[in-house]
Amino acid sequence: MSRTTQNSLNLKEFLQVYPWQKYETQGRRPLDFLWKFTLPESVESLWPFLIDTSTFNKLLGLPLMTYIEKDGKLFGTATNAGIVSEWEEVPWEWEYHKGLNNARIYSRGFATYVRSRYLLKSTPTGTDFYVYFGWIPRNFWGRWLLKSFGMPQLKKSYARVTQKIAGVISQRRDFEERQRAIYAQASPPATDDAARQTVAALAAKAIADGAIAEYLNPLAELILAAPEEELARIRLKVVARRLQMPLSNVVHAGLYAARAGLLTLSWDVTCPHCRGVRKSAETLGDVPGEERCEACDITFSTQEIGNMEVVFHVNPEIRPTEKKFYCAAEPATKRHIFIQRRVAAHEKIILATDLGIGEYRARVQGNKRYLPFSVSSSGEKSGVIGKRTGVLKLAEAPELIFENPHDKPETLIIEKKDEDNDALRPAELFSLQLFRDLFGNQSLAEGLKVELGLQNILFTDIVGSTALYHKTGDGEAFTSVRKHFQKTYEIVRRHGGAVVKTIGDSAMVAFADALQSMRAALEIQQSFNGDTESGGVYLRVSMHSGPCLAVNLNSGIDYFGNTVNYAAKLQQFAGAKEIAFSPELMADVRVQDFIAARKLSPAVKVFSPAWSEKPFDVLVVKIS
Repeated sequence: MSRTTQNSLNLKEFLQVYPWQKYETQGRRPLDFLWKFTLPESVESLWPFLIDTSTFNKLLGLPLMTYIEKDGKLFGTATNAGIVSEWEEVPWEWEYHKGLNNARIYSRGFATYVRSRYLLKSTPTGTDFYVYFGWIPRNFWGRWLLKSFGMPQLKKSYARVTQKIAGVISQRRDFEERQRAIYAQASPPATDDAARQTVAALAAKAIADGAIAEYLNPLAELILAAPEEELARIRLKVVARRLQMPLSNVVHAGLYAARAGLLTLSWDVTCPHCRGVRKSAETLGDVPGEERCEACDITFSTQEIGNMEVVFHVNPEIRPTEKKFYCAAEPATKRHIFIQRRVAAHEKIILATDLGIGEYRARVQGNKRYLPFSVSSSGEKSGVIGKRTGVLKLAEAPELIFENPHDKPETLIIEKKDEDNDALRPAELFSLQLFRDLFGNQSLAEGLKVELGLQNILFTDIVGSTALYHKTGDGEAFTSVRKHFQKTYEIVRRHGGAVVKTIGDSAMVAFADALQSMRAALEIQQSFNGDTESGGVYLRVSMHSGPCLAVNLNSGIDYFGNTVNYAAKLQQFAGAKEIAFSPELMADVRVQDFIAARKLSPAVKVFSPAWSEKPFDVLVVKIS
């Protein structure tokens, strides 16, 4: 249960720690409120739901807010009890599992300024959750309304909502299940017969086009039943966990759903610092080469790994799922940022953190430079941010010291150094044959080069193709080449790869997964035995793993870079029924196990190219 108790931290003590500043009050008398709610759940369990201030405020019954960004600042508007409020949102500050605060500068409404702060304190039986609001009322009526009606009612709403959240946490162990339950309370999904009929018709169309009903139907039901918060930006990796289905099946369903009109596909450009969406493009051709995040005060390249995400949206004719704000919700949208703290000019701060084991980095907002540091079971108990080079090694829950040497305030940010593992990246679609089949009209803007990260490139080539043309004639030789492409396409599609292009009688193929590339290579070689069914030909196959770029060539998505060139050059080491591949591909343990399980014994050949001072090993296996 959630209950309001006698404050152990009283308002006077709070204001001594967090006093009002002259620029905030402008000489006016503040109106302060401090409440404490004692909850039976841990700080760690409560934190993710308290920082999701948009959903929390929706549960409180606060009015819908609209936000616009102008000159790097966020401006909000809301209507409450018929009174319109307009304000500038002061950037949020927070420390994970400890507290968060923000402020608003009002140009219209009950007040001229409001500040709020959450504080969380662990107790032997759960958490003491402190909520503070400080107002600078605009006039007598604003003071009276806030004191007599607004804040007493808000206090009751906080007691009700915290009880709801604590109840959900106690009943469900998994974070995503808890989140869905809270979303459902904030936005109960409404069943609409017309929407259900439209979904049924479009799902039937997708299945008729080739979608597998077993994959598509659960996705179609999710579109109807999920709270709108889940559908504002549909991330297929999250959906796969929700539906307990393999990601490949969900991507299969998502692509067919987008082709049929159940969903739309967008290419979201995200800031590498805050991970906020800076542009949502309907086609790849609309993705710019560069974008700016005013909030983080940086300009960044969209071409770098991790700066673009593939997202799906519900067709608005089925369900309007436009992102609705009940708060700016900054902490919840930046879960990788553990601390965001504004530091005054020439101020020195000491942060007692609860950072766990992992890799982190510190930065100052507007500066692209990072200070990396690691947290482990051993290391220094405290570290100075910004005073040394190299990786700072700290113990768990370290003390961080930062001093702002400049004449203006700076915002210190401490973030976990990790990938957004829920993001579906362009590389995961570019190397998927189904995407190329269904969305072959998608192409990158001219001159745009997108970093794809590690890819596995495979080349096939017909052995003795010149002799084949002389022996059988152009018509029959063409038929053989065509059979080679058709069979290769079938195998590649089945193993989750994509035929990037064909060159003469060779095919260039890409896989995101090294094991699948080796599986496909083996099946390709086993399928071409020189018999009539396989076109009377034998193949050689070469493979290499490494970073690639995606570029636009002949209105299609092509792959470019040293990895592609090297994979092609390894063709010279493979003969009929052989696969030549690099040690980089073999470095994948799963590939090693696969080769060992099939009792394949790679021979080692030496590649001594003129452009390198040292030779390279090439591994070659013969397929019987």
